[in-house]
Amino acid sequence: MNDALEKFKLQHFKTYKNAIIDHIKNNTNVLTDEDITSLLGKPPLDSMDAIKSRFLSLAKKNKIILDTESLSSMLDEYRDTLLKCVKKIKKVRSEDLIKKVDAYSDTDCDVVIKLLKKDFSDVNKKIKKILKDQFEVATKKLDKQYVNVFSEDVSDDIKNKIITDISKFVSKTYEKQLLENIDIKILIKDTTLINLVKEQTERYLFTLNNSRLFKDNI
Repeated sequence: MNDALEKFKLQHFKTYKNAIIDHIKNNTNVLTDEDITSLLGKPPLDSMDAIKSRFLSLAKKNKIILDTESLSSMLDEYRDTLLKCVKKIKKVRSEDLIKKVDAYSDTDCDVVIKLLKKDFSDVNKKIKKILKDQFEVATKKLDKQYVNVFSEDVSDDIKNKIITDISKFVSKTYEKQLLENIDIKILIKDTTLINLVKEQTERYLFTLNNSRLFKDNI
């Protein structure tokens, strides 16, 4: 193989590799900035706020009126705390997947880059731990603020009953549902990225095998 062809092939491979890295960054940005953020953030409508709806339902059942301003403020702070993990998730996923791509040598133009389902396993475990740790932090803060939504004339029995119910709902049902929904979003993005890498590889091989530039220099 002459020097010119070697140079063209190396440049072609680097372009191919960089395109895949761009796919990883863009795919991760959509996952974190859109998918996960929309799930952890404040719902667009109050009627979609499962925690607030649960709280108001329990208040109605026990014939008391809650301080809705304090309730809203408390839930906003809870969700702001959850959202603090998004940047970390983005960093971990991008860096881990790019590291797998960077493991392919720039000088080995005879290989193709692959991202398989097993390649996402470790990074998804890290993401799940980040989320669970952040839920724990946010929930502990929330537990300390529940009393702020009750007026002074509400009995301790009713307060404790409602707090026990809502605390269990948030830490069990709500958290489980959110994590399951996030898992689905991650699975979709992982599958999308795998397919994007395959498509990029097909374009790379097609050009490599059919371009006159490479054939004329053989």
